[in-house]
Parts: sequence; structure tokens; C-alpha cells
Amino acid sequence: MINPREMAEFFGFTEEEVKELCSRYKRNFQEAQVWYDGYELVAIEEGRKKTYSMYSPKSVVDAMLSGIFDNYWNQTETYEALKVYIRMNYDGLKDAVIRMLAGDKVQINTGTFSNDMTTFQGKDDVLTLLVHLGYLNYHWPDKTVAIPNKEVSQEYDISN
Repeated sequence: MINPREMAEFFGFTEEEVKELCSRYKRNFQEAQVWYDGYELVAIEEGRKKTYSMYSPKSVVDAMLSGIFDNYWNQTETYEALKVYIRMNYDGLKDAVIRMLAGDKVQINTGTFSNDMTTFQGKDDVLTLLVHLGYLNYHWPDKTVAIPNKEVSQEYDISN
């Protein structure tokens, strides 16, 4: 999810695919976009940067079949464990999440992450893991993260 290179377009449904599905199932594309868009993956094709807007396949399929735009997100046990770090504002993590819930992007250094689900050196490690889990979108050109869409924003419970 951080640097998918030539595999970027295969991580979910592309915007064109979602438009086609909305047309086929007579669903509102703008509503699908608000609920499920927000993952931006960048690839380099023929020496040029190409950006893909990606949608969660499970959520899009559930919305198309049911006709209801809602939260179809699958919570993970790892995210539940990370809530502890968010709530205690570990290294300013809660502050960063609050900024993202308000629509801001937050700078991140993904190079410190050791691909370990329990040992964190700072908020950047936790934010990087949240990118890997799909709870954050990573914007590669400016090295920032953001909450991708309405569906995922509903998963953030930062109350004490």
C-alpha cells in the first residue's frame, strides 16, 4: 500500500470500474465515492507517474448488491490493539488522528517501521501500520497520510 509500483491498479476497484458498477446496478456514483473512495495509489508507467483512485472491493460489492451505502468495513484485532496507543496520545498519535478526522493530512516517515505489530518507536510506526491495515491512505508524493473515506472514518473511536 505504501509503494505498490506496477501493481497499483490491482489493489481494489478502480474509479472507472466503480462507475460501471454503479451504472449497472443503478446506484449513485457520488455516494459510492464519498463512502468508499480515498485510497490513492501511485505507479510509474513508461517513466510517468500515474495515480489510481482505489475503492475497497468488499464494500463496493456489498453496497451494489444491497443498494445501501453503509459501513461494511471488517475491523481487525490489530486495530483494536492500536486504539490503546491512540487513546493515550502516544507520541502525539491522538492529535494526529484528530487532525485527520478534520480532513487534514499528516506527514509520516514510513522508514522507521520494522514490520512488527507490537514494537513501536513512535507515532510514525503506528501510522504506517494503519496504512498497511487499510485504515489510512498514504500519499506517496508528499509522504502524508489521511483517513480515506466516510466508511473508514467511522472506525476511529478516540474517546477515552
